[in-house]
Amino acid sequence: MAGDRPVSVTGDLRPGVRRPSRIRDPLLIWWAGRAGLFVAVVAVSFVMALPPGGRIHGPASWLLERFVWWDAFHYLRIVERGYLPPELPCCDQAFFPGYPFVTWLVRPLTGGDAVLAGLLVTQLSASVAVVLLWRLAVRSAGGDERVGRNAVLLLTVTPFGIFLSSVYSEALFLALSLGAWLAGTNRRWWLAGSLAALAAGVRVNGLFLAAALAVMYLGQLRADGRRLPRRDAAALILPGGVVAAYFGFLHARTGSWTNWQEAQVIAWHRATDWPWHGLAAGWESLMTAPSNDLVLTRAADLLTALAGIALVGFLLIRRRFDEAVLIGLNLSVLVCSTMLVSTPRYALMWFPAYVLAARFSVRPNGRWVVPVALALGPALLVTFSITFSMHLWVA
Repeated sequence: MAGDRPVSVTGDLRPGVRRPSRIRDPLLIWWAGRAGLFVAVVAVSFVMALPPGGRIHGPASWLLERFVWWDAFHYLRIVERGYLPPELPCCDQAFFPGYPFVTWLVRPLTGGDAVLAGLLVTQLSASVAVVLLWRLAVRSAGGDERVGRNAVLLLTVTPFGIFLSSVYSEALFLALSLGAWLAGTNRRWWLAGSLAALAAGVRVNGLFLAAALAVMYLGQLRADGRRLPRRDAAALILPGGVVAAYFGFLHARTGSWTNWQEAQVIAWHRATDWPWHGLAAGWESLMTAPSNDLVLTRAADLLTALAGIALVGFLLIRRRFDEAVLIGLNLSVLVCSTMLVSTPRYALMWFPAYVLAARFSVRPNGRWVVPVALALGPALLVTFSITFSMHLWVA
């Protein structure tokens, strides 16, 4: 059985095993979960008589505001008004242009409604992501489709999954990251680099994806007994070019090469710091949380960060260096900060964790994973989603 020894998610299929091509099962799992979440959130919001927030207009505004809030309005404003309009010099530029640009492209399909366009982009991106996650998980397990099913199931019930169904960039970034990772495992490096470049246009974390892909590339060179890279290694430079282009755009508009970082400081008081200061800040914010919703979300921030550190350590011990770099760099940008926030939302994009958990879940000593996830995940998902629908802070 594949579980007899560790196999990286970059591993090849065993000889004679059919490549996974089914898309029905992951989509059924995902959309059944989304339908249940939608019904639960709407029903509870109706019973609680939640008021409209007044930020979305139209006959469906009350319903849309249950699923669209917080950072979503930064993206929507970029779609509708672009970056840095005269009366708003800060701080929408903290959000990379990939997601609002795709939303702008889709907007004509929704009659010009930016909210519906953003939701459509998110739903389509999430659907692509779960299919790619399924394929990656099945591939890592040598063709065992139980692993693919469980990986998608774990993502479906993850407690902060509301952000994969709102006007946020996580779903699009996850789909592009998974596509780039799969392309890298198949040694299609120009495709991997191009998809990673698109991911870098969605979030700066695309640079971390590129770094992890570079580690994967070096591992393949070593396995092939080569010392010098091939010409296709140049594809991994593309994500850096995309980020440089965005920073160049901001420099042209503001005269500052660090305008993106400055926006983070101005709007969110977020600057680089030592990791122990970041963890200490997370603990202090938890201890001083003034309301129950903040207690929940700040506890989730801190626990997710600690779990991420443990996961990176495990990956390093098991010599899964590409995955360790991917999660480690994404985690470091959160922990090495004056404010520990949004860690569970970022963790939605740590796809190696879902694959590892799914692989463990089919082993005899890991069969508790799915039952526990099904017992706790949906309840926490509905809790945090209703909190979001009430327009209380959810990181």
